[in-house]
Amino acid sequence: MSVSTSIHNAHSDNLAFSLMARLHVILRRQNERVTDIEYMRIDPQYCRYILDFARQLPNPDLQEICAKLEQVFFGEQGLFVRPAAAAPLLSRREPVASYSKPIATAVKVESAKGSLADVDATALAHLDQNSIVDQTYIGRLR
Repeated sequence: MSVSTSIHNAHSDNLAFSLMARLHVILRRQNERVTDIEYMRIDPQYCRYILDFARQLPNPDLQEICAKLEQVFFGEQGLFVRPAAAAPLLSRREPVASYSKPIATAVKVESAKGSLADVDATALAHLDQNSIVDQTYIGRLR
């Protein structure tokens, strides 16, 4: 994404937010209708529903706001029309296998016995949770 595209998207997002705030206030004061601005920014169906609802009302300000929001969200370079940004790298990584035992217990037992395969149930029963926390607490290193 180029810098000019990023600037255009930020400008469009700011414009949409200010228009949605005005739309929200007018609908709340005149029709006692409460809208969710944040949800309107991310869900095209909800945005379309609110715009269609507001267009049915006989308020010229609402008609103007709806026309501008229609262009910002659903126009040629609209916020809902443009391709979505790529997912962050962390969300694309494969999930890490979960462990059945707490990591602190595994570390203490492994360091005490050599490997987890040699540990019996009685050794795990003698471990106190507070002592595990005390040994793994970062403040102990200071």
